[in-house]
Amino acid sequence: MNLILDFVLVSGMVFIMIILFLLIQQKEQKLPQKILVLFFVLVLFITTFFYALSHYIIWLIRLSFVPNDISFLVIGPLLFLYVKSLFLEEKKLVRRTLIHFIPAAVYAIGVAIPTLLYDIFKNDTLAYVVSENIYIFLKLGDVHFIVYLIISLRLLAKYRKLTKNTQANVTAYDFNWIKIMLRGALYIVIFNLIIDVYESFYGNFEWNFEYHSVMSMIVLIVYLGYYGVYQSKVLLPDFLLENSKVITSASSKKRILTNIQKEEFEVLENRLNHILKTNKPYLDEDLTLNKLAKELATTDKKLSALLNQYMNTTFYDLINTYRVAEMKEKMQSELYRNYTLLAISYECGFKSKTSFNRIFKKEMGCSPSVYRKTFSK
Repeated sequence: MNLILDFVLVSGMVFIMIILFLLIQQKEQKLPQKILVLFFVLVLFITTFFYALSHYIIWLIRLSFVPNDISFLVIGPLLFLYVKSLFLEEKKLVRRTLIHFIPAAVYAIGVAIPTLLYDIFKNDTLAYVVSENIYIFLKLGDVHFIVYLIISLRLLAKYRKLTKNTQANVTAYDFNWIKIMLRGALYIVIFNLIIDVYESFYGNFEWNFEYHSVMSMIVLIVYLGYYGVYQSKVLLPDFLLENSKVITSASSKKRILTNIQKEEFEVLENRLNHILKTNKPYLDEDLTLNKLAKELATTDKKLSALLNQYMNTTFYDLINTYRVAEMKEKMQSELYRNYTLLAISYECGFKSKTSFNRIFKKEMGCSPSVYRKTFSK
């Protein structure tokens, strides 16, 4: 069993270092990437601590003790901040979230560091760190971790719903990656808490289940690493991601030439253009690819293939192009002279002022207000 434990711990440390390397290689280090780096550094310290503990390497135990000891109070708020950083502006976000890390700071100063000093110097004034109250506090820390993971999952679901019909930097694969990370951590912590409660009443097991939790964490990290590189691409450096886009584009064109009849796409494109111009489904702010496919009497997969492989666009790019065109037409109309830009944008299918301004400026090269002034002179 010790050999298996050694293999998992060493493999875990190597794999985590590879993930850290991929993250650090990214050209643009925005807040989400920085948080992920910090998260995996903490996980590396945890893995290192348990490896040192299993071999009783004193200097390595002491080196990794404090990061490992405070991790149960840091990782929860850190993942909460990570979810928020994906959708909210970086400015002032960290400052507003710092309050969530106060318990970890208090614990580090009052318990973790004194415990390390007590182990080194055996000073009686620090003997409080081995009291029963500290053990109870540790168990409350697990509950604290669980609460943050649940809050983060609910926040992720909320953001997923809000961005479902808008352009967003977070793809469906990215959402799945984050959800797997949060749920996996939640299951591990809940299992660990159940074992601790059981041992409190019925005595300790022969096998140290803390190692079981760490091994489960490493398995989760390995899966996240695989999924993050091959599915969501969230862990790939920018230069590799750019290369993958070129390869994907080339392979898509090849599939069109060999597997899909051009005449079928031409018919479907003509029908799509007709429906967009006559029925104007893009005015529905809740329009989805599936809804549009049903109106076309086709499948969402075939419609997606038409847009991505034949028309060289995306669903949201196409719909937003029509919405901007509708917006321009209404801004030039006398009927909408007294309407506010926001009111017109809602009639054109946009859901929010922010997305409307961003998309309009991207399409036209100027803000809606500047564009409207050209017709009001």
